[in-house]
Amino acid sequence: MKRYLFTALLLINSPVIADTTMTNNPISNSSGSVTNLGVMNMPSKQFTNTLSLNQVQCQGDTLVIQPFLTGNYSGGTPKVDSFLDPVYSTKDVKGATDENGNEIGDGEVDDPTLVRGYRTVKRFEKTNYAFSPGISLSWNINLDRKSVRNCRKSQVHLVNLLQAKHEDARLSYELGRAKHCADLLQNGVRFKKGTKYEVLCADIELVSKPNTLIDHSHSIETTSEDPSAGFSFQKGTLSSPSS
Repeated sequence: MKRYLFTALLLINSPVIADTTMTNNPISNSSGSVTNLGVMNMPSKQFTNTLSLNQVQCQGDTLVIQPFLTGNYSGGTPKVDSFLDPVYSTKDVKGATDENGNEIGDGEVDDPTLVRGYRTVKRFEKTNYAFSPGISLSWNINLDRKSVRNCRKSQVHLVNLLQAKHEDARLSYELGRAKHCADLLQNGVRFKKGTKYEVLCADIELVSKPNTLIDHSHSIETTSEDPSAGFSFQKGTLSSPSS
């Protein structure tokens, strides 16, 4: 009985050296991207109608349409699907002693640079493309509508005046052309047929002036048997027929 008790005491007091390795390596990956797109409308010039005679300018409403297209690319090269991540030693069995003089761990890794192996870590790389089309609209309105209406009335009067001036200049040109062509025709001069300037006087012709008898001749037939007999006139009176 004493022999068994002595053996049990030896087992209890014997130091136990264990090579225990604990690995705690949590991995958390989080990625994201945010694209902020800003569109700025630049102020454009107001639409203006201008007439050159007296410089009448009228501003109207303006509608500006600005289409746009933006693109974005993100990605890495070269692409890597996976990589080897080293696993370092976390063994802590040295650095301190217990009350019996046995060497134990001191709470720090004995050799933190010791690589015990490698593990394969997957990478989920991808290439991102982004296209953002859009249209920007801006409408500029003249708030003083009364001035716009008055300006448009002035433009109408100015257009009529310009039309009258154009017709007056056209009439002066046609009268001058007729006068010069008539002078040429009276002097026996005309443009040769088939030339490019023939059309200038093609519609001009000479006619007699009003109440003017031009030189002419008539043939008169006589009914008298005696050709030598002259004309005889009988003086008489004219009377209206009785009713």
